Amino acid sequence: MRVRGSGLALVPLYLASAVLTVGEGAFGLLVPLYMHAIGRSTVEIGSALSTYGVVSLAARIPVGAVYRAQRAWPLIAGGTVLSSLSFWLLTTTQNPALLAAFASLDGAGFAIASTANMAALLDRRPAGGNAGSIMGWYTGSLGAGYAIAGVVGGRVGESLGAGHAMRVLAIVPLAAGVLLAAAMRAIPATAATGEEAAAAASPGSSWLRSFRGLPAAVWLAFFVTLYINLVSGVVMSFFPIYGLALGLTVAQIGFLQGTVHGVAAATVRFFSGVVFRWISYARALPAMIVLSGLSIAAIGGIRIFAVLTLAWIGIGLSRGILRVASAALVMDEAGSTDRQRGAASSVYLAGLDLGKVLGPIAGGVGAHLAGIRATFLLSSGIFPALYFLLAALAALRRRQEAKRAGLPARSTVSDVTGNVSGVPGPRSRGARVRPRP
Repeated sequence: MRVRGSGLALVPLYLASAVLTVGEGAFGLLVPLYMHAIGRSTVEIGSALSTYGVVSLAARIPVGAVYRAQRAWPLIAGGTVLSSLSFWLLTTTQNPALLAAFASLDGAGFAIASTANMAALLDRRPAGGNAGSIMGWYTGSLGAGYAIAGVVGGRVGESLGAGHAMRVLAIVPLAAGVLLAAAMRAIPATAATGEEAAAAASPGSSWLRSFRGLPAAVWLAFFVTLYINLVSGVVMSFFPIYGLALGLTVAQIGFLQGTVHGVAAATVRFFSGVVFRWISYARALPAMIVLSGLSIAAIGGIRIFAVLTLAWIGIGLSRGILRVASAALVMDEAGSTDRQRGAASSVYLAGLDLGKVLGPIAGGVGAHLAGIRATFLLSSGIFPALYFLLAALAALRRRQEAKRAGLPARSTVSDVTGNVSGVPGPRSRGARVRPRP
């Protein structure tokens, strides 16, 4: 199921996706401010935001199970309506339980809309389109939306107050839904081939089988997204406290964690298509895992401001490229049917949600038991080691699958230090990975 035509046809979808994250980013900024303004405690604020994360994670898998190409727009519409309702309903109560429940509506709504949106993008890949370039622009658009959200949410919140700002900005998710619908009409998913239709209709093609049958590479991409947000939760939650202990000012901490990291992470996504012409995204994955680990180790081990700046640049660059490379991996490996692509999209994005939930918890427990500095140093080694272990297991699974099918193992490398074990990669610069026979 591939769409003919230039990758430029996807630009409306990128722009509409950015609008979706503008709304979500503004929500994340304004909810704590609103709850603080009405006198809710930090525990109540944290509980509401935690509920949001748990519900968002729980909504991913059902969306992937029911997704079909023709259901993309209804799912996105339903998700954006839930998000808009959440914006409005939150401002109608001061009850902590209701605040948590209404916040969770946005968690469910955004999870539904974003999962269906990514699956719809997979369905609309142009023939010959490079996965690294497409996902670079897509994830870059998402990042740009979050960056714009800080300005929009901050300005509107400052002018109107958090409560009134949320009611005004409730229109943003609805606008995103309308724009996404228009973009999808402009680039409809092509009809499934006879082989794909037969596979989707076969007795063994249940939604559970779609998840169980996901390639090992998709699960590796899931771990990469889990790693991205888990590490962010550990480092970004506790670096402000650690930075103050080092003698940094609040302005310096904001510059490092916000400006330096944010600009590096967002900018590199848009240029990743150029990067992947020189190094395949499969080779970029282990390299960026190593860079991320070394950068976190530098934060925990070196107190020189210039070195800290370089370390935050490294964290931002590695985060941006890992996000693009893992998404490109899913695009190449998700499968040939819309059911498989829906399952792959939900599993992949669930990694981001799970990392967002577990990261602050892991960081808090580690900081309590060993101290913040030790937690940073341990994180810099443990998570990369887990990645290479899983990459090696993915390589083994691919070889076993290929052996059972009587086919040669495709683009696998036994040396995990040189490439992503078990992960197919372009055989030449910018080349697309061929689908499985």
